[in-house]
Parts: sequence; C-alpha cells; structure tokens
Amino acid sequence: MPSRAAVTEASTPSGQIVTQAFIDGLLETPSTQQAIAIAFQRQMADDIDGLRAHLQSLSPLIQEATLYRLLSTPTRLDNPDWRTFLRDLSHQQPHFLLRHQQDGYWVTTPAFHYAAAARQQLNRYQHEQLTQELGMLLSYRQLVIADWVKPDGADYARRRDALVAMIGDYEANGLAYLAEQYLHDPRLLWLPDNAILAVLAEKTQHPELYARLWRRGTDAYSLEALHALKGQVSDSFSVSQMMAAARNPSLRDTAIRQLASLSPLPAPVADFLVAQLSLRQGDQVAQLLVEAGKGEWLTGLQAELGPLGRQHIASALSSR
Repeated sequence: MPSRAAVTEASTPSGQIVTQAFIDGLLETPSTQQAIAIAFQRQMADDIDGLRAHLQSLSPLIQEATLYRLLSTPTRLDNPDWRTFLRDLSHQQPHFLLRHQQDGYWVTTPAFHYAAAARQQLNRYQHEQLTQELGMLLSYRQLVIADWVKPDGADYARRRDALVAMIGDYEANGLAYLAEQYLHDPRLLWLPDNAILAVLAEKTQHPELYARLWRRGTDAYSLEALHALKGQVSDSFSVSQMMAAARNPSLRDTAIRQLASLSPLPAPVADFLVAQLSLRQGDQVAQLLVEAGKGEWLTGLQAELGPLGRQHIASALSSR
C-alpha cells in the first residue's frame, strides 16, 4: 500500500472503489489542500464563476474531494448565484465510491458525497427562510395554520416542523389565536398527524385542545404529549388529562400505566382506577397496577368490588 504522502489523484480512475486509508491520504496531500484552500477563497469572495473555473481545472477525484470539504461546513446562502450552483451540484452523481463495513455488512457509499452536502445546504436555507416568514406572521398575528401547512403539499413536513419548532419556543400567551384556529377551522381536521396539535396543547395547556388530541388517531406525537404529562404529576390538570387520554383505546394502556405508577395515588386517580377494574378490560388495569407495585392496594379493594372486579384482581395477583 502506498504511503499517504505518495497518494495522488492519478492513483485512482473515475468510478473505482477506494478505501478510507486512500481518502485520508489524498486529503493530506499538498495539491488537495491547495485546491480546497482556493475553493474556500473563491466562495468567500462570492466569485462563483471563478469557483466553477477552478473546479473544472481539477481532476475528477480532487474535484469531488474539494467540493465535499467546501460543502461540509455551513456557507453563506444569501447569494442567488451560489444557491443555483448548489442546486446544480445536488442533482449530480458522485463517481468515486467507498466500500466499508457497517453493522457486520459490507456497504458501498459515495466517497465524497458532495451532492448530499449541497442538498443539506439548500435545506438549511429553506428552513431559515421559513423561520423568518413564520416569525413575521406570528408577530403580526397573521399566521393561518391551514394556509401554512397543506396535507397534500410536497413541503408539508418541512413547513410542519418549522411551525412546531416555532410554537415550542413561542410565548404561551401569544398562541391563543392559533388555539382558536384549531378549534374552529374544519380544514385542520384533515392534517395527517398530530404534531402541531400536540405541541400547541402542551404549550397552551388548553383543555379543549387536549380533548381533540385524545380523540384523534394515535401517533408518535400524541404519545409524546401523553408521556410529557407524566413529568407534571403534581399538577391536577396533567393528572386529569392522563385520565382523559385513557378513554382512547390506543392510548389506554400507556395512560393507565402512567397513572398506576403514581405514588401515592391521588384520590381522583384511585377512584378512576377502581372504576376501571370493574370493566371488561379491568384485567389489564389490574395487571398494570401489579406491575407498578400496587398489589397490596389491590388486595384491600376486593371487598369493595363486584364479582368481575374481584376476578380481575385475583388473576393479576396470582401472576406475581
């Protein structure tokens, strides 16, 4: 194997699979370092034409290595010519491949994935633009959620995530008009997930928003909102919301498990769980209480319950 100092672009033809040792050696050669330094200088000077000409003067291998290094750190994106350059790069296919082991398997990936790096730069620009627009709309109370995120829009996820992040960082008092939209704009019933509703409910602590969240189909966002309530068990509002979430069949086990883990059990929670024990699904409730270390409490309840409730308790206790 040649030493790192001896590695040059002539060592590898276009399209060949290279090793990590080869890449490391190539990046340390004076010619590669000089090519990268010139590229950074042209980019910082907004000399996009000069950068293009510089890259074209390089061999394909050094060109890809230079582009990858150039785009691996955040760059200025206020120049439209630079963004056009990035869009062109994002559609290109790197020629040089790296073969390496991952999780016990051999995988092949681009050695210098400059196209993916260009896409990341453009995504960052789009995120910054969305954040600026959102900030202005929120500050003037002009944001209409249903116009901002459209379920069938190609950029739905990007716009949704930007709004979720903004709501999470915004003052609760300033979000009241968004809460009203969620309660009165029927278009929002058709959003494909609970991301915006969940963060809005958590941030505003609006009971009607939580009620709507628990009635919708369960997804990762509603489960995350339910888990967040567990960290606020000293708050009677949070406890009441966990009990309300238990009415949703797909949230029921999670909600009851959280309630059963409370120690001591608040009186409203104890009454709620006792009522649940006498239902057809009471066997699951009894089992969750046993798992939460409430076996003695269950034993003391048997005299208060009917035959079905006592049967659920006996079955759960016998499984200890």
